[in-house]
Amino acid sequence: MLKLSPHMRYAALSGIVVLAITAYTIYWFTLADQIEIGIEKWAGERRADGMVVEYSSLEVTGFPLRMQAQATNVRIAGPGQNPGWQWHSTLLIGNVLPYNINHIVLGTPQPQDISLRINGGALEQYQLEPQRAQASLKLKRGKLARMDLDIEGGTVSGGRFKEGALTLGRVQVHTRDAKNAEVATDGLQSPTLFDISLKLENLDYPGFANSALGTHVTRLALTAAIEGAWPAAHGVAGIREWRDAGGVAQLKAAETDWGPLKLNAAGTLALDAQDRLIGSLTANLLGYEELIKGLQGAGQLNKDEARAANTGLGIIAMAAGGKDGELTLPMVLQDGELFVGPLRIAKLKPLY
Repeated sequence: MLKLSPHMRYAALSGIVVLAITAYTIYWFTLADQIEIGIEKWAGERRADGMVVEYSSLEVTGFPLRMQAQATNVRIAGPGQNPGWQWHSTLLIGNVLPYNINHIVLGTPQPQDISLRINGGALEQYQLEPQRAQASLKLKRGKLARMDLDIEGGTVSGGRFKEGALTLGRVQVHTRDAKNAEVATDGLQSPTLFDISLKLENLDYPGFANSALGTHVTRLALTAAIEGAWPAAHGVAGIREWRDAGGVAQLKAAETDWGPLKLNAAGTLALDAQDRLIGSLTANLLGYEELIKGLQGAGQLNKDEARAANTGLGIIAMAAGGKDGELTLPMVLQDGELFVGPLRIAKLKPLY
């Protein structure tokens, strides 16, 4: 057997290390080129669909530990001559690890301008100024399988926020890919298009001052399965097409902690012809006495109505044998009004 001297072994090991570094460097820069080409291809495909995708510059940095794509002065808008939405940021950063290119983490450290055309009206201009905003995209076979959005701190101003900025504590949105590709044992496809969970914490808006619930929202959270058929149209037209084809949201759990309103609910939601929420749920309501006081203070219940509501709900609570101030009641959304048991909580406006 040939024996190598220490010097030769060191030289061989050094050569292997140099070869590995060279191979990785070639791999990194090849992948960086592919990422730039892939972004430009994606932008071209979106433009072919009628969308606007613009950016002033694009470069990939981060060697050797990550691939960091940076685009400046980015503007993306919906299709058509009068798009229903558009988004603009002076800087968009995307990070992927060289060994896992199917997981993309996006960050937007700069303020973002968002424009929405609601119900065919003029574009409404909003500005999001987050303390931290990050999105995580996971791909499977080249398609989006999961999306997670996390905004921590900051404000939203402009548009319909006429009485000041909406202050954000934290906003989290999670979506998981369509289930229509799955086939059950009986040969039927699942009607679920995608699963979504949403959590809003510590929101403040001066415009809520005249409501029975107050200006501070401690927590709004929900988990739902969106069922129906994928629409051919985009934006609001697509939502209406989904609705008209019988699309519904199966609300697995919803939690509200907003001033005197503290409830948990589950049930089914949809949209009516005026684009208002409709549905039927079962709600677990806590502290109904404080809620009634708030409704009376806001002028939504007069003295006699408040007394009758307290008496009626008290009888229901006693009959149900629940904890003090805790009730399980039907929650109904219909004809533009929200009822929790016999209480009319709020008027429901069109979503767009």
